[in-house]
Formats: sequence, C-alpha cells, structure tokens
Amino acid sequence: MHKLFPSQLEEEKIYLVIREHWFRLLLKLLVWTFGAMVLVSFQIAGPNILPGLFEGQSGQIVKLFEQIYFLILLLSLFLIVILHYLNTHIVTNIRVVDIDQVGLFSHVISELHIDKLEDITSETNGVFGTLFNYGNVYIQTAGARERFEFDNVPRPASIEKLILDLYEQNSKNE
Repeated sequence: MHKLFPSQLEEEKIYLVIREHWFRLLLKLLVWTFGAMVLVSFQIAGPNILPGLFEGQSGQIVKLFEQIYFLILLLSLFLIVILHYLNTHIVTNIRVVDIDQVGLFSHVISELHIDKLEDITSETNGVFGTLFNYGNVYIQTAGARERFEFDNVPRPASIEKLILDLYEQNSKNE
C-alpha cells in the first residue's frame, strides 16, 4: 500500500485528501501572468520607446536584467505549483493530518486523532468564496497545537460534516 504520510497505518482508511481550492491557484497564476506580460511588453515596446537603451553596453545590461527577471518568473511559477501540490490536508478514519510546506526545504506535519477533537468550524467568506464554495475549516483541540486550520479548501461545510461524522463513529466504537 502506498503511504501518503510517514506515520500512516496499514488499517487506516483515507477519506479525503484536500488541497487549496483551484480558484485560489488561478488567482496566483493570474498575478504571475501579469508579471510575465510586463516582461513581454517591455521586450516588444521597449526598443521602440527607448531605442538607445537597447544598444551597446546598456543594451547588454538590459538583456541581463531581462534574463534575471525571466528566471525569477520561472522560479515563482515553480514555487506556486509545488507549494499548491505539497500543502495537503488528509482526513482518515483515525486522525486528521495537516502537511504544511513552508518553503522548498521545510515542511511541518501535524496530526490530530479524531477522538481528541473538541470543536470544528467551517467558514465561507466573500463573493468568490460563496460563488465557488471554498473557505476555511478550523479544528479546535486541547493539545499543544490548539487549532488546525485548513485555508481556502473546497466545500468546507462538507469537510466539517465528514470530520464530525468520523468523530461520532469513533466515540460509538469506544
């Protein structure tokens, strides 16, 4: 069996694997597209507006800055996609696992056993959150990490209901 997280047990059944809503990814990609359009516009219109800037030694410096800007754009696109994919929330029949990718070389894995659940809240804010049905889910515990936060996840109310149902099933089994 393929493990999604390091401490996954063999008898553990995965109910949900949640990532940030696609609309939030789209917003980040739109900002990235704006940055790419700035570069393309500069390359097309720049030589017509400031022809002296693109000739000789100053032209080489401008090309260097264009290439650096392009590399920054490429790196930011890579980070947007990687962080979207690696920030994951997993709901199983035994626990809730929150995997937060902080940077390229740092991540935090937090686990909450379903029977330790104290309170769960879902919220949907704003026009886009309501229109595309995404929001936040907050899970309150008594442990060291008081509150689990699932930010901008799809269908927050159904996630809340599923976790509450799993909590009730676990409390009936004990």
